[in-house]
Amino acid sequence: MMNINVSIIELIYNILSNDKETRDDWMLCTKEIHSIQMKLHGISKADYFDKLYEKNNEGEYHYFSNVCTIKRLWQKVQEDYPNLRGLTWESRQKKGGQFVIDSLIDDSQLSLFSKEQLDEFAKIDLYKLE
Repeated sequence: MMNINVSIIELIYNILSNDKETRDDWMLCTKEIHSIQMKLHGISKADYFDKLYEKNNEGEYHYFSNVCTIKRLWQKVQEDYPNLRGLTWESRQKKGGQFVIDSLIDDSQLSLFSKEQLDEFAKIDLYKLE
């Protein structure tokens, strides 16, 4: 087994730099990372699924980086390096902000606000609040 000391953040940065398609699809980035890790650990495609869920003696999954971690770091790299953002980055940010608003506001709470206040809330551009 080869041992190459490259952080996942560095790997994601390199993948996003070299493959524009991965900038809009975190699963493609995950696929690239797992493909690299398969080569490093000598894992065949036939053994991928079993090794993905195999734990070591400490009960940890150790062959592949966690997909949730990859997604968070993929988002962080794009946040820190605007040149690595994909074509859908801005719309994803707006959609995420709208999801937060939608999940925080319970319809029963709307009666707590006047029509004017609700109209003002609707005008807020969350993207500009950053």
